[in-house]
Amino acid sequence: MSRGVSFENLPVDLQHKSVTQNESTADILSQLPHERLQAVLEKVPEDDVEVRKVLSLLKKPEVVDNEDVQQRRVRLAEALITDEVDPSGISNTAEVNTEEEDEEDDEEFFTPATSELISARKFLVKYSLERSRKRLQAEMQRHQNFNIKEELLSRRAELERMANLELAGSQLVSTRPISAVSLSPNNDYIATGSWAGDINILNSQTLQPLAQKLDSHIGKIGAVQWHPGSNNQIISCAEDGLIKNFQYLNEEGDLRLLGDLVGHERRVSDLKYHPSGQFIGSASHDMTWRLWDASTYQELLLQEGHAKGVFCLSFQCDGSLVCSGGMDSLAMIWDIRSGNKVMSLTGHSKPIYTVDWSTNGYQVATGGGDGLINVWDIRQRDGGQVHQILAHRNIVTKVQFSKDDNGKKLISCGYDNLINVYSSDNWLKVASLEGHTDKIISLDISNDSQYLVSGGWDRSVKIWN
Repeated sequence: MSRGVSFENLPVDLQHKSVTQNESTADILSQLPHERLQAVLEKVPEDDVEVRKVLSLLKKPEVVDNEDVQQRRVRLAEALITDEVDPSGISNTAEVNTEEEDEEDDEEFFTPATSELISARKFLVKYSLERSRKRLQAEMQRHQNFNIKEELLSRRAELERMANLELAGSQLVSTRPISAVSLSPNNDYIATGSWAGDINILNSQTLQPLAQKLDSHIGKIGAVQWHPGSNNQIISCAEDGLIKNFQYLNEEGDLRLLGDLVGHERRVSDLKYHPSGQFIGSASHDMTWRLWDASTYQELLLQEGHAKGVFCLSFQCDGSLVCSGGMDSLAMIWDIRSGNKVMSLTGHSKPIYTVDWSTNGYQVATGGGDGLINVWDIRQRDGGQVHQILAHRNIVTKVQFSKDDNGKKLISCGYDNLINVYSSDNWLKVASLEGHTDKIISLDISNDSQYLVSGGWDRSVKIWN
């Protein structure tokens, strides 16, 4: 009895040819891998980017030396065969992967607010609502009592007075240009900062020096400002990236450093007190503006958004908004109660160096390197440009609305050595003040609009009344 033949020992005739074909069994078998490869290749994407993505998903090298695009497709097909992956699913896999990447790209970067910032925003909501309520009530009262004849006579008299402003005094203050001037809330003192890094306090009537702090900063001072509720507290910022808080001791004739606000990585070119006096806003060449607690010196908010350095900023009178101006020629309005950008203001062809809000609460003026002043109305969609003033023959370094008459006057200075006064009724120039022998960098107007102070490249501080 035969024991049979095992499966492994079955005879195989690879040279067999059937009656209907000329190819041997060996020839047909040799073609099967090639045909399978071709079948898989038909389902492999032709886009090289997609091919690389699938190779990456399979944990294979995306690129091999001396490999062209077609060779990479063949390698992918071979990898799919080796790994026994269904080629029909590779397109969907790549699409899903792309969608996931897109979702990651679209995901908004979010940093949870600190408890201090949340507390500050709660305060800002309550504070700004109360301020806006009072401002609107006062506006309604003015509207009810409005007398067109009296209003016209009053405005004409005020504009005539501004047109007759004259240089009343001048004081050489520093060895380098005066880059910042600021009047105290009671208008008794002038604080100045210079490119030499020194801060001086002057009597606003006589320009007599009262106190001096040499080398208060390393490098050019960008701004100085008095606390809105104090005649003895001053903040300053400079090229050294620091913000400093000083106390003016008028009896001793001294400036005492109270503390530093540290955080900016580059030059700080501007800073402002919030109307409440509880916060400080700062603008820096590190492409950020920041909000600080004025009492603890803690940084509450770091805000990015500009493509280049932020040169200036200003708080709206209600305390809810801040406008920043940048070297990217853009002004941006932010709601500091929520941290959201409200609108972008486009209209300058060169960097914006100065910005100020009108006390009416809805107009903001920007001045730039193009010599223009743009006035914007945030009540209009996208902050519609109300007027464009061909203000100076060179850089506009400062714009400021008058404080005592709902912003009826706009004052500016620039690198053409001029101070200009405009009426906000029609934005026509009513006065042009000459007296500086070089570029003017900064100015400030008294709370009652009775006089101006200015400083510039001639190293002097001048008073006009």
